[in-house]
Amino acid sequence: MKSYSKKRHTGRLIGTLLIFAILVAYVGTVLLLPVKTIGSTHTSQLKITTPSVNLPWPKYGEGAIGLSDGVVVQAHGNQTPRPTASVAKLITALSVLHKYPLSVGEQGPTITIDTTDYAYYTNYISEQGSVVPVSTGEQLSELQMLEAMLIPSGNNIADALARWAYGSLPAYDQFANGYVKQLGLKNTTVATDASGFSPNTTSTASDLIKLGSLVMANPVLAQIVAMKTVNVPNVGVMKNYDNVIGLNGINGIKTGNSNQAGGVFLGSANTKVNGQTITVLVALMGAPNLSQVMTDTLPMVVAVENSFAQSTLVSKSEVLGEYKLPWGGIVQVAAAKDLVVYVLQGQAANATLTLSSLNIPAAKGARVGTITTKANRLNQGQSVNVITLEKSTNPTWQWRLLHPQAIL
Repeated sequence: MKSYSKKRHTGRLIGTLLIFAILVAYVGTVLLLPVKTIGSTHTSQLKITTPSVNLPWPKYGEGAIGLSDGVVVQAHGNQTPRPTASVAKLITALSVLHKYPLSVGEQGPTITIDTTDYAYYTNYISEQGSVVPVSTGEQLSELQMLEAMLIPSGNNIADALARWAYGSLPAYDQFANGYVKQLGLKNTTVATDASGFSPNTTSTASDLIKLGSLVMANPVLAQIVAMKTVNVPNVGVMKNYDNVIGLNGINGIKTGNSNQAGGVFLGSANTKVNGQTITVLVALMGAPNLSQVMTDTLPMVVAVENSFAQSTLVSKSEVLGEYKLPWGGIVQVAAAKDLVVYVLQGQAANATLTLSSLNIPAAKGARVGTITTKANRLNQGQSVNVITLEKSTNPTWQWRLLHPQAIL
């Protein structure tokens, strides 16, 4: 009997010691082991939009400005379709090169002027449209036709070139109206001629910005529209109606002028920003005359060129987020330094914020992520560290004992 009682006592003692050992191990573990990281990795987008550039818009018609990507930075007026006049020849040029592409230095196929082409010439003379003299049987290369259409702005050349490429003007008209929609010119309509002489060929200033970006992206057309004069076979040297080429960096693109359209100008200018060459596009429609619209373009170009500036996307120590500590309190995080980018006023600047989990204890200035920007036409890609603004507090021993899941 005594032996049994002694065994029971020994068993209880061992059990008690075992429980005590487990408790000691538990307490020691939860008090000494590090707390699990706080939060989880996530990514978010930061965006700022700078104030719009103050431009000297003329009081007539409508206008728009954009960059070489064709995105409209700012528009003025109602942006309702208006007659384009000869600016429509840019659509003709793109359409012809779509079917018969050229590389710089190539002349392309030879085109023979026939009686229908000659009739275009005499008809436009009777209608007081702009023409380039031609004669039946005369031969011009595709490049020479493009130059004669875009520089002295021959209406007859536009119709002849479109008929050569697509078989007839109605066939060209059908193609061109579908093509402009494919190009993103949603508010542009091409009428029955290829010259823009018809007031039924219409567009908006915003659409013309997109059109200009497509023209300047084509090396052959970009080279042509920058020409001040062209030597037309059997005619001689003919001047470009765009007489502001070379002023304020202007290198094209096309003029337009008619009774219904008034003066229309789609201009392109190159400027240097942050060591990069940037193309600025300006479209003005509905001016009293051609001279006025080109004159009004010059201060527009200067104003845009002067509106590229550095902008602070994120400031040093600007709070970007925080980690909530389960035992109370927060740890705020911020950029380690300013993140500065070049922008055109009125445009958005974007960055990506990536945060990782926070290790406890966290010292002040601990790196917890990055802010990155992608390279674009104005800036190289950048990356700035995101750091803690203060050190983290440590959990109390009571909290540790009651929250083992945060440790084990």
